[in-house]
Amino acid sequence: MKIARLILTILLIIVTILSSPLVAFGQHSQDNQNKVVMIIVNRVDLDDLSKMKEVQKMMEEGSIGLMNIRASGRYSEYKSYATIGWGTRAEASQDGQAFSNINEETIAIYQRRTGETPEEKGIINLAINTLIQQNLRGEFGAIPGSLGEVLRRNGIKTGMIGSASSDENKSPSAGLIAMDQKGYIDYGDVEGRHLIDNPLKPYGIQTNYELLFEDFKEFYLHSDFIVIETGDLSRLESYKSKLNDETYEKYRNAIFEDIQIFVEKVMDYIDQDQANTLLMLVVPYPTDVTFEAGNRLTPVVFYGKNIKTGLLVSDTTRRTGIIGNIDIAPTILAHFGLNSNEMMTGREISSVTSDNNLNYLRELGLRVLYTSQQRYRVLYTFAVFEMLASVVALLAIILKKNIPQKIKGVIAGILLATIIIPFVFLILPLLKITAITYIYIFLIILTIIFVSLIRILAKQDEVGTLILATGLVVLGLVIDILTGQNLIKNSLLGYDPIIGARYYGIGNEFTGVLIGSTLVFSTAIIQKNAKFKWGIPFIYILIIMIIGFPKWGANVGGTITAMVAFLYSLFRVFGKQMNIKKWLLIAGLVVLGVGTFALIDLFVLESKSHLAGAIHQIYRGGPWVILQIITRKLAMNIRVMGVTIWSRVLLMAVAVLGILFYKPMGVLKKIANEYSQLTIGWTGILVAAAVGFVVNDSGVVMAAMATIFLTTSILYLVINGK
Repeated sequence: MKIARLILTILLIIVTILSSPLVAFGQHSQDNQNKVVMIIVNRVDLDDLSKMKEVQKMMEEGSIGLMNIRASGRYSEYKSYATIGWGTRAEASQDGQAFSNINEETIAIYQRRTGETPEEKGIINLAINTLIQQNLRGEFGAIPGSLGEVLRRNGIKTGMIGSASSDENKSPSAGLIAMDQKGYIDYGDVEGRHLIDNPLKPYGIQTNYELLFEDFKEFYLHSDFIVIETGDLSRLESYKSKLNDETYEKYRNAIFEDIQIFVEKVMDYIDQDQANTLLMLVVPYPTDVTFEAGNRLTPVVFYGKNIKTGLLVSDTTRRTGIIGNIDIAPTILAHFGLNSNEMMTGREISSVTSDNNLNYLRELGLRVLYTSQQRYRVLYTFAVFEMLASVVALLAIILKKNIPQKIKGVIAGILLATIIIPFVFLILPLLKITAITYIYIFLIILTIIFVSLIRILAKQDEVGTLILATGLVVLGLVIDILTGQNLIKNSLLGYDPIIGARYYGIGNEFTGVLIGSTLVFSTAIIQKNAKFKWGIPFIYILIIMIIGFPKWGANVGGTITAMVAFLYSLFRVFGKQMNIKKWLLIAGLVVLGVGTFALIDLFVLESKSHLAGAIHQIYRGGPWVILQIITRKLAMNIRVMGVTIWSRVLLMAVAVLGILFYKPMGVLKKIANEYSQLTIGWTGILVAAAVGFVVNDSGVVMAAMATIFLTTSILYLVINGK
């Protein structure tokens, strides 16, 4: 009863604090002279922008970055536009955009579909209900028109001019950015006013940039936020299949010339104006060729009186030069002195001074692309290697009497290599290798070197060998996380900014590695000398801090996993039997620990992590958001189980352990009796695998990485046994 009361008290305190109106995010003074102009130049990359002289000038004098284009579910150009405007990964389709100028006919259609009467002038989306329904079924619960709604409620006028309409796409996607929750935009024209007939251009039409600029000047006087869709490049990309390469490039170069002249005029006009105008050049989606090559980061440029030469960054990514498309809307609101809509998950973009921003961004883009392209192949190879090593070792154990000692020594070295390889993945970025062949070569060479050194230092002490190997992994990860995760960010076993699941801290792969290696390392030390068990709680506290502290690992699911596994192991190490009270105590301590990190993240640290974002969403959106998060995690795990090689690694580990229960008879019981302390670490890994699988988006990855240390260390000790 005392334990139950303690847990209830802890929960009440945390809920009370988190429900307090003290939650506050970045505040900005509102200034009616603030304006934002967003120019959409779609389907280009950084090199394409550099071909336009005035755009290059804009990049050199302003701040630039690469933008992740992920939305809800599968990639889509429509979704990317919507995500930019709504600040959360969104659902959208061509059916959800039917923008029209407001007139008697469209007023009647809108009334018939929504039961409401729109304004008498402006632009309205007649398919707003389709968008709402799509996002109610979506993963992230985005609210269509979030940006425009906050602007409208605060008296800030919106406008949209230009169009990317074609035979395939009759309505401009740019309207998704500027509209409010009713699908309304204050000013603009979408009836083709800015298009002129030209039989020698894609679809026989092109943008009238002179008229576009004249209308920009008019709407600039009345609107505070204006979206300008240049359109021609989007039409060209959808028309590409009908062209040969030479004609396609000819059209592109001609469009580049038109756009750079238009951008120059807009820049000059803004420079002469007294308003504090933020000019954004945004690329919502890459070309088809770029997309298929795996390069799914598009350039973004900020320019204005208060924009310094530099690189863009946000708390979403914490990576200089990389932002998320979800960050654009909160940044626009911040420019007007407004806070984000409650369901926006993006963060305000800031700038880091850099005199060589363009070259830096080019190098960053190439490095990220190389990592993304090579990541799957190299990690797939490692996973297959680990499974083959386990199978070979298992067969060698079953046929032990028929295997020469030298062969067993080689197999033992291979097993040791599977423990060391994650450390090699961690340090490999120091060599700055990009060629896939050299990555494999140095991966093998460095692994052989470390395995050889550890075996020499351990002097045939098998437990000592495990201590050195796992200790090296733990030490490497701890040092890197405390010093800014510079190696993890660029490691093939780290995370991919193009995928956009995580940008900072420690990802699920290395979290599984850290938890698994820590459990083997700590219990192997006790196996060596029982006196060291009094230092184990300090090791576990340190690792929990490393994984969970928002400025370091910032992995909430990993924190929960580590706390449960470590607390379970501590009880066992100190001879306590597990029962329902112990598990309730563990649950209470986990809630307390995660709650503490949440409070630090919300009220102490300036840059908020994923945990603060989740708490903020729950605070603003209510319990429904918790259900959305749980549903999203379950859906992600189901998808990942079906496609990732790590699910096979996990299943292989289960199979190996299952076979060892029966063949050779009694081998697991013997090894458990001989290494009783290590057995606690092994069962701790099983607990970690189970918990990690449940509480993480890609829990199978964390579980698989942790179990590598379970099966490998068992097989290593068995094959070296007498």
